[in-house]
Amino acid sequence: MNLTKQQAIAIFGTGAELGRALGITKGAISQWPEELDQKQTAMVIGAAVQSGRAVPRGFIRTAHAVQQVAA
Repeated sequence: MNLTKQQAIAIFGTGAELGRALGITKGAISQWPEELDQKQTAMVIGAAVQSGRAVPRGFIRTAHAVQQVAA
C-alpha cells in the first residue's frame, strides 16, 4: 500500500512542510509522481511518526497485528 502525493502533503499540511520534514525542497516534492513508490511512502510515514503526526489507517501495524500475521 502506497500513499498518493496528496495524502503525503495532507499529513504535513503543505508541500513545504513535507519537504522540511524530509530534508528536501518543495520543488523536489512537486516532481514526485501522483502515486508514491514504496521508498517515498516509507520516508513520509517515518517522518510523520517521528514528528508525532497522524498516519492514515493501515500504514502502521501494531505489535499485536504483527503477532497475529506471524501465527
